[in-house]
Amino acid sequence: MRRLLSALVSILLLLCLCLVPLGIPAVAAELPPVKHLDTPIDVNNTILRNYRQLPGFYPTLARILVKNAPYNSLEDMLQIPELTEQQKALIKANAENFVFGEYQEGANQLENRINQGYYG
Repeated sequence: MRRLLSALVSILLLLCLCLVPLGIPAVAAELPPVKHLDTPIDVNNTILRNYRQLPGFYPTLARILVKNAPYNSLEDMLQIPELTEQQKALIKANAENFVFGEYQEGANQLENRINQGYYG
């Protein structure tokens, strides 16, 4: 009888440990807070580091946006194939922080927009 009770308690404990995480919502599903910038980011000519001002953008989403520029509109940004639904929602939530300036080809080469060489 004691062995049966011990086995039942063990099984019950294992079930509890396995089912508890199912009731906890994923933290990654929540969007970071939207921050209003005094000076919007020119998504066609900015460097990667400027996206550090926006929670949730730096470095992964910022790299995707810099690499795929130029854009004519917010809809252009949202057409990037490698964006997840959460990243698209984050871009939409921060739309007021973006401007779509004329792309200055040659003024900011892609490798300089990604790595400005700030070391130290």
